[in-house]
Amino acid sequence: MKVKWVGKKGKIDITQAVASTRWEGSVSQAARTAEIAAVNAPNDKNITQLKLLIAVGDIIELHEERLIFLGEVITKEISSETGTVTFSCMDFLNHLLKSTGTYNFRDTTAERITRQLCGDFLIKMGEVVKTNAAIKKLIIDGNNIYDIIIMAYTKAALQTGKKYICRMKGDMLEVVEKGFVVKNLLEDGKNITNITQEETIENMVNLVKIYNDKKTQIGEVKESKWIKQYGIYQQVYRQEKGISADMAAKAILHGIEKKLTLDGIEGDVTCIAGNGVNVRDKATNLNGLFWIERDTHTWENGIHTMSLELNFKNIMDQKEEI
Repeated sequence: MKVKWVGKKGKIDITQAVASTRWEGSVSQAARTAEIAAVNAPNDKNITQLKLLIAVGDIIELHEERLIFLGEVITKEISSETGTVTFSCMDFLNHLLKSTGTYNFRDTTAERITRQLCGDFLIKMGEVVKTNAAIKKLIIDGNNIYDIIIMAYTKAALQTGKKYICRMKGDMLEVVEKGFVVKNLLEDGKNITNITQEETIENMVNLVKIYNDKKTQIGEVKESKWIKQYGIYQQVYRQEKGISADMAAKAILHGIEKKLTLDGIEGDVTCIAGNGVNVRDKATNLNGLFWIERDTHTWENGIHTMSLELNFKNIMDQKEEI
């Protein structure tokens, strides 16, 4: 792992002054973060010659054979007790999370909306997947810009049946189809140190009532077995032009979530939120493809470890128009 600081004097490699690095993200968090703990040693010439006058707003880069993170220093914390300076950073998707807007989109697509928003907020564009799914209208009043993009792609997903995710690649925003499967296999006895399983009904939806624009109910979809066992967990879907109401409502149904937490050695930087990974573990009889909901990668003392929260299903971060 190499850590570089982009300041007023250009780009400086500060790796030798870094005690540990943590890089993480999640499907729902949107912006990826990095936390850099640098050594605060005023009597060490190797450290002092670097003149680490890193300020909030400066740029930090992480490199693991390639650039994996580029973001701004959001907070800086100095600890006399531990002898470290900790820099908490977020990638440029943070600008879209912290900015809001008012828009009235009509007869457009999610990809056109994304290009307009990035232009308005001076965010460079990378790959943006084409949905070709018509959006008749999307009225926005004060939502954050990331949520607006996800609202648009949620409408597109109801038509295409695909799932999408926003990410930064360097300083460029990408919107890609969610579910790229990494090549490496995670296997017990090789690169897995621990697996914990969890089941939850926290996000269950087993009844969706469908209403038209006059607020009259025109239908519903439900999972009767789930209702009988767990009671009613209901949501409402408002009919939209050009979208199958039944298909859209069925997409909202959500059953038991099964999740795994996996700790691994020999960390792999392709194992990030939104990607799929194959796991084989004899102790828990797991053998198959799982989807990364959250990832944490840590570099310390020359060792790269990771902790992954995995889901049995490929689930998109969805936002509905209010």
